[in-house]
Amino acid sequence: MTASLSGTFLKAAFWCCLIAPVLFMPPHTFAAESTKEQYKKIDRDLRQHKKKLEQTKKMETSVLDDLRRAAEELREVEGQHQKQRVRMHAIQGKIAIVQGQIAASSAAIEAQRDHLKKRLRALQKANAQNDALLILLTTEDIGKSMRLMRYLKDISAQDQKVIAQYQSALVSLGKEQEQLKGLRASLQAEERKIAKLEESIKEKQKRREALLSQVRKDKSMYEHLIQSLREDQNRLARILKDAEQKELSRKKSSSGRTGSSKREDVYEDSAFTRLKGKLPWPVQGSVELKYGSQVDPIFNLPVFRSGLTIKAASGASAKAVAEGRVVYADSFKGYGQLVIVSHGGGYHTLYGNLSRIFSHNGAIIKENQPVGEIGESQATGSSGLYFEIRYKGKPLDPQQWLGRR
Repeated sequence: MTASLSGTFLKAAFWCCLIAPVLFMPPHTFAAESTKEQYKKIDRDLRQHKKKLEQTKKMETSVLDDLRRAAEELREVEGQHQKQRVRMHAIQGKIAIVQGQIAASSAAIEAQRDHLKKRLRALQKANAQNDALLILLTTEDIGKSMRLMRYLKDISAQDQKVIAQYQSALVSLGKEQEQLKGLRASLQAEERKIAKLEESIKEKQKRREALLSQVRKDKSMYEHLIQSLREDQNRLARILKDAEQKELSRKKSSSGRTGSSKREDVYEDSAFTRLKGKLPWPVQGSVELKYGSQVDPIFNLPVFRSGLTIKAASGASAKAVAEGRVVYADSFKGYGQLVIVSHGGGYHTLYGNLSRIFSHNGAIIKENQPVGEIGESQATGSSGLYFEIRYKGKPLDPQQWLGRR
């Protein structure tokens, strides 16, 4: 189975991504909230896991880049292996030809050697040169003497020719044997190269299999994280639905109160709607991660960012964008320290990645009032605020609601 592909691997930003479909599920009865210590433990576990993900993120290249590189290297080595095989077969062909030539030369030399041995034995046996000289000196027939001299000269020339051919054949055989020796050395060198390339191919195949195994493992972990996110978002949806129900209950119970007392307990349904495009920013800073649907570049899986991550200095105050009531103020898996403010009419704002919380459940909060201190963003690893706006549990694009700067 992406440093540098290049796309980075298992971006920690998924911790603050909300899966849109789960927000349209019918709400269930809200379960009792866990204790603060349980939330803190979950948050600690989250941070430890995030640290491991950050270590993976710092890889020089992405796993997919490594896979592509391993496949390319494997193809290159296999190509070299094929070329070496062709060269080796060519050398083997030359060796066969030279061996045939050596066999033929050896046979011819052996025949010449046998002929010369027979001639030498015949000359030695008859002492042909002395007998011929005696005949030449004692004969009275001049014509016969002349014919005998020519005959002896022809025999000597033929023997010299045979000897010269034999010597030449021996020289050729030596060259052919040297050529064969060189070819065999080349063949051994090619065989060593091929063995080395085959070992390299095995190593690269093993590396590629290991990378594929890692991709499968990481993909499984990624899918597990997505499932965990879905569960967290279901829980968040239940919290928001419960807050809405409580708000409706307060409206009903406050119907007999005076206008001033109403103002402290509930908010007009249309009040927040009229603020669209005019809300103050919860903190001054640039937007690092935007709202909306995105596709993970590594596994091609859809993710949905339900809010913005706004870059801000660590320790800066996150401020409420409008008056409302705090309905959640505690740790929340994937958000760090989280504050949720209800503004009535089904509208809520969420402030995540806080290092400290300045409010508590049920507290009435005013516009621009600090709700907490900004800590590290779990999506980017740097300090920043995670901010959402929701209507009846459905995330809205915050930049359409916040005023221009």
